[in-house]
Amino acid sequence: MANLEERLFNHEWKEKKRIKIKNNLKTKKYDIFVIGAGITGAGIAREAAMRDLTVAIVDMQDFAAGTSSRSSKLAHGGIRYLSHGDMDLVKEATRERNWMRVQIPHLVRPIPFLFVHLKDSKYKKRDIVAACKVYDFLSDKDSQFKNYKKHKWYSSDEVMEMEPEYIREGNLGGAVYYDNNVDDARLTIETIKEAVIRGADALNYCKVVDYLERDGKIYGVKCKDIEGDEEFEVLSRIVVNATGIWTDELVERYPDEIPEPVIRPTKGVHLQYKREHIKNNMATIVFSITDGRAFFVLPRNEHYTIIGTTDTDYQGDLANPFCNKEDADYLIESVKYYFPNAELDYKNILSTYAGIRPLVMQKGKSESEISRKHLIFRSEDDLLTITGGKLTEWRAMAEDLFERIEELQMFPNIEREKHFSRQEYVIALQEEDWKKSLQNYGIKLDKDISDHLYHQYGKGALKILELIKEDPTLSIRIIEENYFIKAEILYTLRYELTTHLIDVFCRRTEMALWIDHKKASEAAKKVGEIMSEEYSWDKATLDNEIQNYLDYIKKTVSFIS
Repeated sequence: MANLEERLFNHEWKEKKRIKIKNNLKTKKYDIFVIGAGITGAGIAREAAMRDLTVAIVDMQDFAAGTSSRSSKLAHGGIRYLSHGDMDLVKEATRERNWMRVQIPHLVRPIPFLFVHLKDSKYKKRDIVAACKVYDFLSDKDSQFKNYKKHKWYSSDEVMEMEPEYIREGNLGGAVYYDNNVDDARLTIETIKEAVIRGADALNYCKVVDYLERDGKIYGVKCKDIEGDEEFEVLSRIVVNATGIWTDELVERYPDEIPEPVIRPTKGVHLQYKREHIKNNMATIVFSITDGRAFFVLPRNEHYTIIGTTDTDYQGDLANPFCNKEDADYLIESVKYYFPNAELDYKNILSTYAGIRPLVMQKGKSESEISRKHLIFRSEDDLLTITGGKLTEWRAMAEDLFERIEELQMFPNIEREKHFSRQEYVIALQEEDWKKSLQNYGIKLDKDISDHLYHQYGKGALKILELIKEDPTLSIRIIEENYFIKAEILYTLRYELTTHLIDVFCRRTEMALWIDHKKASEAAKKVGEIMSEEYSWDKATLDNEIQNYLDYIKKTVSFIS
């Protein structure tokens, strides 16, 4: 573990080493080549590296730029899937949730959920209690990693004491159960790093434009480096399509039993507010007053709340979905019913984001009824495809894929015991160790900054402390009212292959979520200055990077103006 920890911070996986990584892709022959660096692809790369296979992973955009940075920021079992009869899915997801909370404690953190029984609502007390009991049971039975706490029922008075802003009329009590908060993009980045420190090569902005085939069988890919406008070939014994919503663009030959297209894309939108505008104390399940669909009011931390998500069929640009007025109003109107005093006017929206779910096509079912189970298939040309699934199940999905790879008998000695990869992350840090380190460094940080650095970066926060020790001005906030600081920007540039300014805001940090969109220009200029100095950008490059990010932000809130 100590050796792996050293590799986390050896400066090899960063933008200035891009040419070296690309040369590795050109010259090595890999066991596994993964197309798509969202959480599914990241999990496959980690699993392969932990089984001592040579592996490469690329993405045509940034790491986690698709669905894996646009979820509800939850590692959860999916209690609502119990109503669909998806017991196996919930069992697997709750157990995957549990091990992440234990083995990545700084990043995956428990959060209480309130499920209230309202008079005349679809779900009665008996339904809610039964669901919570099954949820707890599936989570813990024969599982090494247990749930954080069991559910508990509270009277209506107790519910109002816990959530005084919640609707009083018809409140008949409710249950509190537990799931987990997580930064999805950060989880993806750290999972890729888990593979990189074990020898994997990972490159963003590198698009697969063709397959290399011999006698109808794939033996590699042709890549295009988007940054350098260069094409090159990569050889690999197995090529895996883990591109999520782009799955169908990569499949050329569908097996007879697989629907074509295999993906039904649906859009999910989230709105971000300051907690003070809603005054929610815990996560709450609410139901749309329009169509009865369930969604969440989620405290991200002490300061902010996420509302979402929607679930509608989508036919637009897969890489660039955005929230529109209809999406925003759908969420706001229902939350206002459950939190009557909430100040949800457009002017109070900090930010919005939209993501596309890669749902496996199931005829005759609505968007919300489609199962979240994943699908693995092998095409006639030997392309292995994995798609669908839930964010929480990424490790189990990778494990299932390798069970298929084991059946091919291409690699000796890759079999492992079930769940062997449920190991502690090298970046993982316990909170008490973080507090001791703060004392040892003699650095005084405001509590919100200290909590943020620990929760976001784990052991990486110790590197950030080193940067501050060398230059105390790096502890200055990017924007006065937010907890993001200059030192963490440098950290992402030096250790996380961060290419563009938008990568910093949307994937390496959550600045795009929590810095008010009205202050995006101020923040972009300050971060741009740091990147320009570190990367030696000229003025034209800097101006272009800032404008690209501001154009994105403008589209996320276009319905407000």
